[in-house]
Formats: sequence, C-alpha cells, structure tokens
Amino acid sequence: MGQQASGQVVMNRLPEKLLKHAGLVRDSGYLTYEEFLGRVSELNDVTAKLAAGQQKHLLFEVQPGSDATALWKVAVRIVCTKAHNWVLLRFRMF
Repeated sequence: MGQQASGQVVMNRLPEKLLKHAGLVRDSGYLTYEEFLGRVSELNDVTAKLAAGQQKHLLFEVQPGSDATALWKVAVRIVCTKAHNWVLLRFRMF
C-alpha cells in the first residue's frame, strides 16, 4: 500500500524533455515508411505556413536512393534545404 513500482519512480524523476524524446524513439520503432513520408510532408506544410509570405522556407525531402533498402530507418537521409543551402539529416536527427 502506498508504494510505487520502481520503474514509475524513475520515470517521475526524469526531465520532461528526456521523457518526450524517449517516447518519440519508442514510437519511431513502429513507424511505417508511408507514415514517415506523411510526416515529412506534414513538416513541409508546417514550415510553409510558418513562413507565409516569404519566398524562402525550409523544405525537407528524402535523399534519392537512401531509402531503397529494407533497413530504411538506418539508411534513410533527409535533405533539409533553404534557398541554396542544405543540411543532410539522418532518421534519428530528423
């Protein structure tokens, strides 16, 4: 009575950002490729809305050929571009 499971006590002491990140990592294990593409598209919609009226905004797209294997979560690369500048992101960084 009145005792909490040790796992729950540990979870209550972790910083909120760490808990959120752990949840995202856990959820990404169940993410299908189609859902992943949908999230990339959704992210592009959000960045376009945030940059309303501006010609330059962030655009995310899957690097061609990086998603061609069955282990796409390990191999996929996301290209983030703004005008002529770009950054290459891995799935975990995305």
